[in-house]
Amino acid sequence: MTSTARRRRLLPFLATLVIACALAAGSVLYFDTPAPTVSATPEPASPATPPVSVAPPSAPASAVAATALERTAALPPLALPADEAPHGSAMEWWYYSGIVQGDAGERFALHQVVFVANGLLKQTVMHVALTDLRNGRRYVSQSRTGGSPAQAVANGYDFHQADWQVRADGSTHVLRAQAQDARIALDATAKGPLLAHRAADSATPGLLDFGPSGISYYYSRPRMPAQGEITLDGKTVAVRGELWFDHQWGEFDVLTLGWNWFALHLADGSDLMLYQLFDPDTGREVLTAGTLANAQGATPLRAGDIALQAGERWTSPRTAIPYVVGWRIRLPSGELQVRPMRPDSEFDASGTSGNVYWEGPVQVVDAQGGAAGEGFLELSGYDRMAARRVVAK
Repeated sequence: MTSTARRRRLLPFLATLVIACALAAGSVLYFDTPAPTVSATPEPASPATPPVSVAPPSAPASAVAATALERTAALPPLALPADEAPHGSAMEWWYYSGIVQGDAGERFALHQVVFVANGLLKQTVMHVALTDLRNGRRYVSQSRTGGSPAQAVANGYDFHQADWQVRADGSTHVLRAQAQDARIALDATAKGPLLAHRAADSATPGLLDFGPSGISYYYSRPRMPAQGEITLDGKTVAVRGELWFDHQWGEFDVLTLGWNWFALHLADGSDLMLYQLFDPDTGREVLTAGTLANAQGATPLRAGDIALQAGERWTSPRTAIPYVVGWRIRLPSGELQVRPMRPDSEFDASGTSGNVYWEGPVQVVDAQGGAAGEGFLELSGYDRMAARRVVAK
């Protein structure tokens, strides 16, 4: 298949090149928005509760001219809880990932996501993967349907079809899915800090300007308490843990970039987000950025603050795609190593979204080898690099 033909094949639904998450925006920065905008996730709205708008922070007079040039400033600010609901934009997704555990030492890693693409036809895709961290067994499921199997929820959403559901109603989030011989039933609570993402040097929170690729809204809740049940082969285990939630929508295109995306819960209570964008045609780095967020706020990390060194590699026996699944991260605060909990975490979504990516749980250790946290790593665009190598031959 030629590169042009492959590109056309991906066009109908490339929203699933996640990343999770505005991964085409390497200059994304995360912060806890100070009051009276949003510093924490709002409680469930009632008829007497006014909507919350995340307005740009005040800027000094010297910066007014530069701020006025921002394309994002021309769009309405992020407004919650209304913006929890679907928007009908070209691309939109609701994304959950995290690790939950049982009382007897059971540990499970999961990611579950709903993508909606609006083009000539509306399409909805769901991906779910569950990994039993005790034995490495992985359970996956995916679906694709025309239209949107969503029921109306005021200031929320309810995607419900067959044996899966993703719902948000007020502060309650519901995840239900069947993945091979595994069943997921989790309820999460939207509490804790809300992160309205913005690009470096931007005065507009909750909006990202991708340049020629368009503009996107994007916010996250990095630590949502969750509890429920995981059923494997007929045995049900009560579990609890924390989920990372992302919601993104807008008129944007992610065809031209690949990325290495890190979402890490560190042992000291902070959250580390890193992006390394690269050109799939050449493999060259385009941009590296991120944020280290804690109870005191968020510190933007620019390219000069971050050094990423590729480590362990794993090649899929099914697709022959090579992935970099281990990394060394050097920050102003010190050095961390990211190691996969299960190297074989490839998600072949060629049947639903036309792409193949790697997404799985990782552990974090410090320079002395001590436990320093855990989280998720996503590797996207490696399939396109592999395809171009084949064509080049």
